[in-house]
Amino acid sequence: MIHIRMMQPQDLEAVMRLESVTLEAPHWAPLVYQQFLVSEHQQKSICIAEEGNRLLGFAAAQIIHDVCELDSIVVDVNVRRFGVGRALLAALFDWASTRKAIRVELEVRAGNSSAIEFYLRSDFVRDGHRPSYYHHPDEDAVLMSKPLR
Repeated sequence: MIHIRMMQPQDLEAVMRLESVTLEAPHWAPLVYQQFLVSEHQQKSICIAEEGNRLLGFAAAQIIHDVCELDSIVVDVNVRRFGVGRALLAALFDWASTRKAIRVELEVRAGNSSAIEFYLRSDFVRDGHRPSYYHHPDEDAVLMSKPLR
């Protein structure tokens, strides 16, 4: 059974390990993840999905004014398409709603068709694109959003 909770300092090593083996993930320095843990006014958060002691995935987001920016969502390749991503999104939607966010926004690599399809199935809509947003490899970003409530 999938359990969702907020990231704690003791989760940092497992999060970094999962991020490092996930090609599509943004590869942040440990300090970036630590900033989510000590966010002033709880405007940043990372939700953790786990089963027992096994990390299945995580999602990082921050509130800017009345918008929740989904910065990263990473699911272990071995448990994709089993509801982990949906559970993480649901937890982030709840978290963002309690902080008075009115919508969620994200950028995704234009070539990441499985992620785009996942977001479309989760009621996100395409809002546009940003040319050459990503590097290594260079790629456009698809902008997507979803209203909350």
